[in-house]
Amino acid sequence: MRETYGVLAYRAGDYRTAVRELRTALRITGRTDVLPLIADSERGLGRPERALDIAASDEASNLGVSAAIELMIVVAGAYADTGDTETALRTLEIPALRQKVDGKWQVRLWAAYAELLERADRAEEARRWLTLAADTDTEGLTDAAERLGRPAPQQEPAVPTWEDDEQVPVLDAYDPDADADDDQDADDDSDETDGLTAEEPDQAPLPAESLEGDDPADESEVETEEFDDTEEFDDEETPAEVEDAVDSDEPSETEDSAVAEDPEVRA
Repeated sequence: MRETYGVLAYRAGDYRTAVRELRTALRITGRTDVLPLIADSERGLGRPERALDIAASDEASNLGVSAAIELMIVVAGAYADTGDTETALRTLEIPALRQKVDGKWQVRLWAAYAELLERADRAEEARRWLTLAADTDTEGLTDAAERLGRPAPQQEPAVPTWEDDEQVPVLDAYDPDADADDDQDADDDSDETDGLTAEEPDQAPLPAESLEGDDPADESEVETEEFDDTEEFDDEETPAEVEDAVDSDEPSETEDSAVAEDPEVRA
């Protein structure tokens, strides 16, 4: 919050507030990339020597490449404020003046160098560097175009417009007949289930209550038929248990309970 307030104050020309807020943000966050703004605000307050002190501080040695270039521009301006234009020009004659940094030309460095050349009465060189900056600056980072009497470059919108986007067809996923089809499928499934129950009643298990009401004599007949299909026993070898089961008119309690408890019995 303090950093944002300080940046807004700097852009509004309120350099005293900018220095106070940005120094507070530096103490709180430890971010040194605000040093160029603090140094330039000191210049705006008529204290170029303080800007030079900031550039010579230990904190400035930890700046990244882009922030260091911005600080060099401020330092060159501070030297020019003291009347030492030649030292200011030498301050900006760094490799970044003729080489790309992170894949970009430093148009702000070119514009600052052109301004110092004008102060040194080197108008032809100044116009050449200013023209180079105006031709390269497509993001409106400098006022090079205005200083040459050209219209300011039009910045591209940050958010792409619909006209620039690729036309993508949109499919309508809504099917008004989907509900009717689902109801029809449900009716068909119900009919199939009913038909299966009507055609194959013998496959459905009987409830336990119907099993309890069955005539035990029927069970005896079933068991008798099962034994009749078996191999004939000799009278001497026929087990007594089998004869009792065949001749018995009443089923045993074990058979009754087995029939009542077996859910797999079919009608």
